[in-house]
Amino acid sequence: MRSRNRVDELLQELSGWEARELRELKAALGGLLEAVERDKRRLSEKGSRGHIEEKYIQRGNKRHGPYLYLRYWQDGKLRSKYLGKKKSE
Repeated sequence: MRSRNRVDELLQELSGWEARELRELKAALGGLLEAVERDKRRLSEKGSRGHIEEKYIQRGNKRHGPYLYLRYWQDGKLRSKYLGKKKSE
């Protein structure tokens, strides 16, 4: 018996989602794909469909981050999804 891969598992999960959720996911994936295919050293460069942006948060005298956000376009609006804290290199 062949084991299922992550795409198969994800598709099974997604089959229960509503159409609006799938459209949002499609827009986010398009932006993410464009962003990760770029040179990773240019994270903040704006793209036509999406880019990954580094953001720092100032709390009092402390600066926290960088935090990574996927920025992508959906229905003429710029959307944002939090990806997590940037890993140390």
